Amino acid sequence: LLGLLVLVLLPAVQTALYMKIFRLPPVGYEAPRRRPIFGWAGLLADTFQDSLEQYATQKLGFRYWLIRPRNQVQYSLFRQSSTPEIVLGQQHQLFERGPLQGYLNRQRQPSAADVQAQVHTLRALQDSLARRSKLLVFAIAPAKPSYFPELLPDSCHPVGPPARNYRLYTQALRSSGLNFVDFSALFKAWKPTTPHPLFAPGGTHWSGYGVVRAADSLFRFMEQRGRFRLPRVRQTGLEISRRPRSTDDDLARVLNLLVAPTVPLAYPTLAFDAPQPGQTQPRLLLVGDSFGYSLFEFYPYLQHLFAPASHFWYYNQEVTYPQPQGPAPRVADLNLREQLAAHDVVLLLFTEHNLVDFDRGFSSTALQALPPQH
Repeated sequence: LLGLLVLVLLPAVQTALYMKIFRLPPVGYEAPRRRPIFGWAGLLADTFQDSLEQYATQKLGFRYWLIRPRNQVQYSLFRQSSTPEIVLGQQHQLFERGPLQGYLNRQRQPSAADVQAQVHTLRALQDSLARRSKLLVFAIAPAKPSYFPELLPDSCHPVGPPARNYRLYTQALRSSGLNFVDFSALFKAWKPTTPHPLFAPGGTHWSGYGVVRAADSLFRFMEQRGRFRLPRVRQTGLEISRRPRSTDDDLARVLNLLVAPTVPLAYPTLAFDAPQPGQTQPRLLLVGDSFGYSLFEFYPYLQHLFAPASHFWYYNQEVTYPQPQGPAPRVADLNLREQLAAHDVVLLLFTEHNLVDFDRGFSSTALQALPPQH
């Protein structure tokens, strides 16, 4: 009875003296919750109770030790996900709900006229920048569901032909004459012959090997259209590992499993040569979603191929490269005319399912910010 009493009381003591008895790491990507402040408005609206419950649950003693075995049983025995944002596919592939909704046509669908108008505005911006000797490139990153449709769960049935927004935008982009790279189509073309996975089972972004293949094609395309030469990148080796790196297990970490799904993954080792005569390091403005991080966090392309004055505008909202010391500067607070004048190349990189919002208003605001040419 004494032993049972200790088992009952020990989690409560650990909760009261949180991180003072046993130091436990956080659970996955779970953000720490603040203790809610009591108020009659929150109490009557039934928001205080829910916030307090979530706060108390997160502080529960030994939760880290217990949640992973619970989630593993749920995943391995019952094939259930511990979070509604992650969908379990076949062969232990994990899919993020956002890209999956885009592939299944379960998100907002712009009209064909709206798509044409947005692409027309982007083409006008490309022409305006070209007259100022600046290059604009629009690239679509691949979505995992469209790359692995055969591994989606049986419950996923698209409404009509899949990936309607992607097909509508790519048709308009190709016919407009824009500087356009479609990595979704490229990855599908590489899929039958690729020697290594282009997507990891536990990730939603392209794998480390996929990053290198995509970057090689992207920067060659930029050199061709911009008529400049970037510093040379050499592959010096290839490491095969079952331990995922960077974003190759970003979904698996959220599931908080004891044993996450993985396969042998390839990680090229790269050497970045110093600029040689005839080579240049242009100032790059990268505007895009989370796939943009792979170009400076997974592999340091931005740090070595482009000028230090290059930037990454995450979703055209925050300046997250170079990494800010404090809160990320807001794009809305910048002088857009000065920013466009300070960069040589503009790269827009968005995933298939994010095409529903196209370029997040970048082309329309940029076009208005450019001064008229006489």
